[in-house]
Parts: sequence; structure tokens; C-alpha cells
Amino acid sequence: MASTALVLLIAVANTANVLLARAAQRKKELAIRTALGAGRGRLMKQVLTEAMLLALAGGAAGLLLAFWTIELIVAAVSDGTAPADLNMGIDWRVLGFALGISVLSGLLCGVYPAWEAARSGVAEVLKDQSGSVSATLRAARVRKALVCVQVMLSALLLIPTGLFLKSLVNLTRVDLGMNQENLITFRISPELNGYKPEQSRALFERAEEQLAAIPGVRSVNTSFVPLISGSSWGMTLTVEGYSRDPKADRHSMLNVVGAGYFGKMGIPLINGREFTERDTAAAPKVAIVNESFARHFFGNGNPIGRKFAEGMSDTLDIEIVGVVKDTHYAGVKQKPPRLFYRPWRQDEDIGEISFYVRTALPPEQLMPQVRQVMRTLDPDLPLEGFRTFKDQVTRSLINDRLVLHLSVAFSVVATLLAMLGLYGVMSYSVTRRTREIGIRIAMGATSMSIRRMVARELLMMLGIGLALGVPGAVALARLAESQLFGVKSFDAAVVAGAVLALTLAAAAAGYLPARRATRINPITALRYE
Repeated sequence: MASTALVLLIAVANTANVLLARAAQRKKELAIRTALGAGRGRLMKQVLTEAMLLALAGGAAGLLLAFWTIELIVAAVSDGTAPADLNMGIDWRVLGFALGISVLSGLLCGVYPAWEAARSGVAEVLKDQSGSVSATLRAARVRKALVCVQVMLSALLLIPTGLFLKSLVNLTRVDLGMNQENLITFRISPELNGYKPEQSRALFERAEEQLAAIPGVRSVNTSFVPLISGSSWGMTLTVEGYSRDPKADRHSMLNVVGAGYFGKMGIPLINGREFTERDTAAAPKVAIVNESFARHFFGNGNPIGRKFAEGMSDTLDIEIVGVVKDTHYAGVKQKPPRLFYRPWRQDEDIGEISFYVRTALPPEQLMPQVRQVMRTLDPDLPLEGFRTFKDQVTRSLINDRLVLHLSVAFSVVATLLAMLGLYGVMSYSVTRRTREIGIRIAMGATSMSIRRMVARELLMMLGIGLALGVPGAVALARLAESQLFGVKSFDAAVVAGAVLALTLAAAAAGYLPARRATRINPITALRYE
């Protein structure tokens, strides 16, 4: 929303600049209209009407582009599959708002040019030389101020965009604590198809056996809570040797997994043993905890053999048999929580589960065979979230990718608009000062000195815009710091990159006006006005 508003302001400033330049060029025409009886109100209406037509045409073109680009944006962030909560249509209220903003923008950017055009004295303008393109010093200052504002707003967009980019790069490099290579994942929910718990458990076991028998499959495992999907399951525990004060933090996250889960998922076992197929409902209840769990509840003590109970029960009936490395649980951004694992074969009520199929071949080659095996077990049982685990991790970052894509798009548009405005002002300035530049050249000024003169004017506007924009961008980034990962609101490399990008863009915008200034013929310049 903030990016959209900033781009709109840049567009308004650009349009105001165009209208100011246009009004300056039409001074003689407007003065003649005044001499023929047109009042100031009539002239202002004419200029405002032209501004409104320009704004409405731009709004209509923007809406047309919106219809074409919405699906492209969704495809860019979600690999062609839009999340259920992402609306790809254009709502009529949004449509009305966009048209209203277009009209308001036309009024906003047309008021000052209209007033400037209507206030010029008739005698003063008509006595001026024919073809004059000179403008008042006040109007020139306003145009330069608008360009400074455009540069400032571009910095407000570019710097946060750089931070979002760096944040997403950091997220893609996070070590999840497990092996993601050649892993297919999907979820089934037999209980939704009327399966009883014992029937679900039997189905899970058959699925594990038949999936493991597929040529090219190295291992098959399961977990109740799907990994890196935003899902979680936690509870309060009663832990042996830990305070039972109601105010004490006794909460931990939980996952229910299959036999050999940690070895198959590439999660290092630090101490104790793995779950085995002997850990059934008939065997003593066991659990494996992660490092964070062990540190929180037992400090430097050995957790192996210690017991705990789920909830507030005084019957400590679950024995810790192993400790594993911390891993990410619900998402990439979330730090590894306190977590304990239970074998799903000891859960009497389990009715849904996620599978993880490790392959020796590229996962895409074996996905049809995995589907076929599951279809033979129950053709009416849908496979939820059937994808590679890497795709699952990518999908978990969809909000970050969406913010980054939109930020990049807005930043590029903003920078192009700002540089277009800078080019327009510099070009108009060279045109307005044609006679002065011609005199300088006639008096011996070199091409380099003329370029320096143009560059000074350009750098002044760029410097003022950056001086205002960089601190503002850092302050704006602070508001979005909670959305960043591993990046602070002020990052010297990002700020330097944004400043360099704007400087290079400004140099490109000022190149043609400076080049044209050095090629002015003094004779032509002296006859210009």
C-alpha cells in the first residue's frame, strides 16, 4: 500500500512537471485568449480539463494493464498455482477507487500549472519575443523541487526493496537442520473418508511398505505435523525435576513420527536411540527431544531416561530415549522451538499423516509412480500437497516472495518515472537556456565546461533528493523490520547500492541534455528568441 502511494506521488509529480512546461510554452496562446476576453477562471478550467483527460487516460491504460498483469504476478510468486486466499480478480470497489484516484490525481497535478498559466500578465507576455520558451523563475524552481521529490520517493522504495531482497536471500540459505534433497512429500487424511483409527494405522503401514518397494526409492517416513507448512501442535508438559509452578514456562511443540524418522530425514541423533517399529501401543511410551527442549527443562543434565507427562498429569509415563539436533518446524523464519517427538504407532487416534519419500533419482521422475501406488491403496483418497519438499519450502516463503516481487516492480517503475522527470527538467532547462549557452560557447566555453554546468544542476537535484530520501527510507524500513530476516533496517551495502543505482540512472537521464547543450551553434542560439 505504501509503495503504491509512493509510485502514485511520483507519477503526479511527473505529470505536474509536464503540465508546468506545457503551460510555459503556451503562455502566448493563453495571453491571446485573455486579450480576447477569456477570464482567469476560463483558462484554469481549460488547463484543468486537459489535466483530467490526461489522468483519466492514464487510469484507463493502467486498468487495462492490471487485467493483463495480475495473473503474471501470481504466477511469478506461486509457480502458477495461486493460494486459496489470493484473489486474482479485480473487485468493483477497487476499480472505483482506482478511477477516483485518477480523477483526484488529475486535479492535484493540474491545479498549480493552471493557476500559473492563468496569472501571467497579458502585456508582459505579448511584448515578449515570438516563440519564447522562457518561464518564470518560480515555475522553474517548482519543477526542480518536484524532481527532488521524485528522487526522494524513489530512494524510499529502492532501499526497502534492497532489504527485502537481502532478506529473501538469507531465507533461502537457512539450514533447516535436515536433508531436503530428492524428497517428495504429500499428506493423506483417511479419517475424512470414514476410516476408523485402526484402519488408518493399517493403511499407513501398507503405504510405507509399498512406497518403499518402488524402484529408486531410498526411504519412506511419516510425520503427523507437516514440516515447514505453517502447521504446529504444542502443549503444556509436566516434566520430571522441572518446576510445577503455574507461571513456569512448561510449553513445548510436538510431532508424531515414524520409525527411523531422524536417520531418514538427515537429522543428527546426538544421544540415545531412534524410534523403531517395536515402539507400538503395547510398548512403554517413549519420546525423543531436541536440543532446545533438553536445555530448557534439564539444563546441562542428561535427559536420557527422564520422564514427563502431557498436560498437567502427575503420572509421568513418557520416557525420553534420545536427543536430536534442533530443526526448523513450522516455517523457515521461525527459530527452532522446543520440540519433542512421539512414535505414531503409540498414538491411538491418529487419522491423518504426511509422507516423506526419499528418492535416488530426481523426484519428478518418481512422482507418477508414487501417485499410482497410493491410487491402488485407495483411489478415493486424495493426496494433499503433493510436491517436492523443496517446493514446499519455497511455497512457505510465498509472502516474502510476493512482497519482494511487488517491491521490485514498484521500485523499477518509480525509478523510471523519476529519471523520466529528471530528463524532462534537464532537457527543458537546456532549451530554456539555449541563448545563454550559445553566448558561453561564443565566448570560449569548452564542451567539458558546458557538461559540468549541466551536471551541477543535475547533481544538485539528485543530492537534495537523496539527502531527504535515504533517512526517510531507513525510517520506513524500520516499520517493516519485523518482515525482514537477518537484516536490519539500516544496511550500508543496500543503501550504497540504492544510491549508486539512482546516480547511474540520473547520469543516463542527463546524458542527452548535456550532449545537446554542447552541440548548440552560437549563431543559431543568438537568433533563438
